[in-house]
Amino acid sequence: MKIRICLATLLLASFHASRAQQAPDPHVVYPEKVHRYLQRVQTGKQAHAFNPSADFDRWQHDARLALISLIGLEQMEKDLQTHSATVELGDALTTEDGFTRALCSIETEPGIHIPFYLLTPLDKEGNQPHTLLLCPHGHDPLGLHSYAGVFLDEAHRKKVISKEGDIAVQAARRGFTVIAPATRGLARELEIPDPRGRHGKRPCRAQLIHCLLGGRTPIAERVWDMQRLLDWAESQEDIASDRIVMTGNSGGGVVTAYTAAIDPRITAAIPSCSFTSASSKEGYIFHCDCCLVPKLRDWGDWKELGGLMAPRHLLIVHGIDDTLHHQATVEALAKEVQHIYKQAGVPNHMALKWGHAGHRFYPEKMWTFIQGIRPNTSKQP
Repeated sequence: MKIRICLATLLLASFHASRAQQAPDPHVVYPEKVHRYLQRVQTGKQAHAFNPSADFDRWQHDARLALISLIGLEQMEKDLQTHSATVELGDALTTEDGFTRALCSIETEPGIHIPFYLLTPLDKEGNQPHTLLLCPHGHDPLGLHSYAGVFLDEAHRKKVISKEGDIAVQAARRGFTVIAPATRGLARELEIPDPRGRHGKRPCRAQLIHCLLGGRTPIAERVWDMQRLLDWAESQEDIASDRIVMTGNSGGGVVTAYTAAIDPRITAAIPSCSFTSASSKEGYIFHCDCCLVPKLRDWGDWKELGGLMAPRHLLIVHGIDDTLHHQATVEALAKEVQHIYKQAGVPNHMALKWGHAGHRFYPEKMWTFIQGIRPNTSKQP
C-alpha cells in the first residue's frame, strides 16, 4: 500500500512538473503560411537592441536619439522650432477633498490647444514644492474628465469610480500636484474626424493616417504635448521638477512609456495595462493602430523602451484578466527589462505587478511603489 502511495505521489509530481515545463498557450494561432510571413517581416534589424557588453550610457544615448527620429519627434522639432507653447489657466475651484481644480489649456503647436486639468493641494506642507503626477489617458473620449473626477453624469461617475479610474483625484488627495491632460486623437476635444468612414470611423486611426502622411506618428504628437506640459511645469515654483511621476492606463500607459523613455525628467513611470512587446511570438500586434511606430523592429522592442528608463523607477502594472494582453508575453518582457536594470546597477528600481481583474488602474500597486521610492513625498488619504 505504501509503495502504491509513493508511486502515485511521484507520478502526480511528475505530471505537475511536466505541465510547468510546457510552453504557455499561444495568444493567437495564425495559419502556418501567415505565421511564417509575420515572423519574416516583423523580425527587423534590431539595430538598437540592448547589448550587455556595450557601454550602457552610450547605448542609451544612441538608442534614445534613434527613437526620437523614428517616431517623428525630430521632424516635429524641426517643423515647430519657432513655436512657443502658451498656457491659459482656468479658474481654480476648491473641492471638498482638499485641493483646487482648474481646467486649463496649452497651445503645443499652432492652433492645437491641449486642455488639461490642474489639481493643486491646498495644504502647502510648509510651502515645499509638490511632487508632480502627469497622467495622460487612453481610449476614453472623456478621459481627462474621468481622471480628474469631473463627471458628465451619474452613469459616468459610477463607471469611473467602480474601476478606481479617478487617478488624478487620488493623487491630489495624497498631496501631489496633478496635470491630467487630454490625449491627442483620443480625447473628445482633440479627435481627428473621419467624415466618410475611410479609416474605419475611428478617430485615432484617422490621426495615424494623417500623421504618417506628414512624417510623424500619433506617439510623437502625444510625447510632444507631454514635453510641452513638462516645460511649463518646470517653471512653476510649487512643483518639484526633480520629482515627476507619470502614469496612464491603456493608451495613456503607452504615452507614459514613450515619454519616460525619451525624456529623463520623468523620475518614475507607471504604465498601466499597456507595457508589452510590440507583438507576440506568433506575430499578433497588441497595441492599437494609433500606437504604431513604423519600423520599430528595426530599432528594437519594448524591452529597449524599458531600458531607456533606467536607472529611473519603472513599475509595470497589468490585470491578470486583461484579454487585450498576454500574461506570458508580459512576464517574458519584464524579465528582459529586469536584466537591463541589473546591468544598470539598479535591479530594485523596476518591478512588475499584477492586478486582480481586467483592463483598468490598480492604484494600490502604484501608491505602494511610489511610497517605496520616496516615503515622504505623498500623504495617505
